[in-house]
Amino acid sequence: MMQPIVKVPTLSELAYESIKAQILSCKIRPGERINIDQYSENLGVSTTPVREALSKLQQEGLVQYIPRTGWKISRISKQEFRKLQEVKSLLEITLAERALPFIKPNDIPQMILLNNEMRELFKPCAGGKPDLERLLEANDRFHMYIFKFYDNDIMIEILQQTWNNLRYARLIWISSEEFLNNFYEEHNEIIAAIKDRNGAALRDAVEKHLRCGLGYMEACLEDK
Repeated sequence: MMQPIVKVPTLSELAYESIKAQILSCKIRPGERINIDQYSENLGVSTTPVREALSKLQQEGLVQYIPRTGWKISRISKQEFRKLQEVKSLLEITLAERALPFIKPNDIPQMILLNNEMRELFKPCAGGKPDLERLLEANDRFHMYIFKFYDNDIMIEILQQTWNNLRYARLIWISSEEFLNNFYEEHNEIIAAIKDRNGAALRDAVEKHLRCGLGYMEACLEDK
C-alpha cells in the first residue's frame, strides 16, 4: 500500500506563514517597517524566502513596498477603510441571506454553542481585559459557520481576505464598549431570524450587527 505523499512547505511558505501570523495577531502594527535581514536571521533562512513571502503578502494587501524606504505593514486610511467596510458588509449580508435556505433546524444548536463560547471569552483574563484576538476569532467562527452553508468558496475567500485587510481595525472594533455590551444579543437576533426562516429579519439583524461599534472603529483610525 502506497504511503500518502506529505508536502513539505518551502522556506518561502514558512516565512510567509510566520510573517502573516505576526501581522494578523498585531504583533507588528500597521505602518511598521519590516527589517528583511532581521527576519532572515530570526527564521534561519536567507533573505530570498523572506522577499518571496513579502511579495505574496503584498498581493494580499497586508504589506506594501515603498521605494527608497522598503517594506511596511499596510496602513489603511479612513477612505480605504470605508471602501473595505462596504465590501465586507455586502458580502456578509449576501452570504447570510443566501445561506438561509440551506440551514436546517438541527444546525441551530451549533450556532448557539459558538455564541456561548464567545461569551465565555468575554470574561476578563488575568490582565483584566478579554483576550481580543481570541474574541475576534470566535466571532469569525460564528459568522463563518453560517456563511459556509452557501456554497460559494470564492465569496468566502474574498470575505476572509477583507477581514485580514481590516484586522487591526477589527481588533479596535471588537474592543469597543458598544460591541462588548451588545454582541451576544445581536448574535442571538441573527440566530432567531434563521430559526424563524425570516429573510428580512435576518438582513436587519446582520445590518444592525455590522453598524455596532463602527463609529468608534473609524474614529480610531488615523488618516494617511
